[in-house]
Amino acid sequence: MTHCNICGNLVFSNFNTRKQVFCLSCKSLERHRLVRWSLESLGVTVQNKTNGRRALHLAPEESIHRYLAPIFGGGYFCSDLFPEIYPHARCLKLALPEGFDIFPDGYFNLIVHNHVLEHIPGDYRDHLTSFLRLLNHDSHMIFTTPPISLTSETKQGGELLASDPERIRLFGQKDHYKRFGYDLLEWFQAMPGYFKAIDIPLEVRNDIRGGNESVFVYTSPKSEVQNYPVESF
Repeated sequence: MTHCNICGNLVFSNFNTRKQVFCLSCKSLERHRLVRWSLESLGVTVQNKTNGRRALHLAPEESIHRYLAPIFGGGYFCSDLFPEIYPHARCLKLALPEGFDIFPDGYFNLIVHNHVLEHIPGDYRDHLTSFLRLLNHDSHMIFTTPPISLTSETKQGGELLASDPERIRLFGQKDHYKRFGYDLLEWFQAMPGYFKAIDIPLEVRNDIRGGNESVFVYTSPKSEVQNYPVESF
C-alpha cells in the first residue's frame, strides 16, 4: 500500500490535474516526499550526524518543516520574502541575493528549496551564487524545479512582463518568472563541486506516490570544515 513517507498517512486526494498525490495529513506533494527520501538516502538527516550543523530551508513547506525542524533544532533556519505565508515556521524575511549577506561564508551544511527559483525576480545565476557561498565544505544543496528543457535555454524576465496572462503563456503560472533550460544544468556542472539528479528507484516513487519529478543535489568541494557559533538572526 502506498504511503506518505513524511507522516505515514495512507489517504491522498487529487491536486490540480494530478490524481491522488496530495497527502491529507501533512499536506505533502510528490516533490516533498521525494526530497525526504533523498535526504535520507544521502545520510544528511541522520540525527547523530546533525549535531552542531545548520540547515537553511527556503519557502518552508509545512510537510518538510515538520521533518527537518526536530532534526536540526536550533540550527534550522527558514526564510522567505513573505514569511506570513508560513505561520508554522519562524521564518526570516529575506530577499535574494542581498538579504542573505547576513550569513557568513560556509554557514550552512544543508540548503533545501522546492520550486523556489522560478519565483525569484532576477538572474538565477546570481541567486545560486548566493546559495553556494553559504554552503560549508562537503555540504549539500537539495532542490527541485519545474521540468527543465534539455533542448532550449532558460527564459527569464517574467517579472518585467505587463500582465499575468503573458506570464502564464511563457512560464506556466502567473507567479513564475523563469522557465529553465539546459544552461541551468551546465552552470552547476561548471561549479567546483559535484552535481547530479538523484537516482530514485521506480519502486520508491510508486511506494510514496512520488511521481516523476527530478530531485537535484549539489555537493560542495571537500576541504577543512568551518565552524561558527550558533547565533540569532
